Amino acid sequence: MLRSEVQNRTGLTRKAIEYYEEKGLINPKRLENGYRDYSDQDIEILKEISLFSKVGLSVAEIKEILHSQDSSLATILRNKEYELDIEKKKRDVLKLIINGEEQDTISKELDLLEANKTIYERLMDKFPGYFGQLLFSAYKIFLNEYLEEDGKEAFEKYINYLDNLPEFQLSNEENRYIESLTKSFSMADLEKINESKIEAVNNTKEWFKDNKKFISYYEKYKKSDEYLNSEAKKIQDRLQKYMIDNGYYEIAIPLIRKFSKSYDEYYKKLSKANENYLEMLNK
Repeated sequence: MLRSEVQNRTGLTRKAIEYYEEKGLINPKRLENGYRDYSDQDIEILKEISLFSKVGLSVAEIKEILHSQDSSLATILRNKEYELDIEKKKRDVLKLIINGEEQDTISKELDLLEANKTIYERLMDKFPGYFGQLLFSAYKIFLNEYLEEDGKEAFEKYINYLDNLPEFQLSNEENRYIESLTKSFSMADLEKINESKIEAVNNTKEWFKDNKKFISYYEKYKKSDEYLNSEAKKIQDRLQKYMIDNGYYEIAIPLIRKFSKSYDEYYKKLSKANENYLEMLNK
């Protein structure tokens, strides 16, 4: 069926349908005359998308629901419920401020809010914007836990260390390059990459066997002139040098291991996996 009928049956605008198609949520067939031919299944998917969108789910979350098991919906809805509860508590604190409540009362409510934040949320509060995203995105899957008492000292030392780092500056051209590279890359995509890393360290030999062709291609690409002369390689080298010059691996990583138990476990497995990986490459 043509788009005009799809609009009538779903209540969606032409632009919305085009947007969801662009994001890969639906894939209608193309007719010889260039028009799109939408199926009944496309209609049902668009109706689901419309429903999820109206209750505030992002495109990345909707995509995850459509392309994974039913448990994803329950997990995402639980997360949304938690977010809404936190937002309600924030509004309650704002009301206290507006009503002129005493600072002690407001501080107690803020302390309760802080206690319910994950490590990642605490870090992003301290370091908003590009700097925080640059440093914490790779660890996010390990930072979605709560800060325990025995990790608080290490967490504060980590905050202090980061706050005293020299600025890592990117040129306007480099910023534009990163933006163009990551504009269609969501946090959900990043989390899937991190999940695949965990899967790899949990069963290195099996992962190596399943991904042998890709690994071989990747190793060749890393040695190619295309990669060695790329903007990505230049930025990566600068960031690596910045980390080394400022002792990030000697100072920051041990601190993260102390306040994130899941990262500490991953780190131990990663060290062993790296040994296995090098052995298999040399065979």
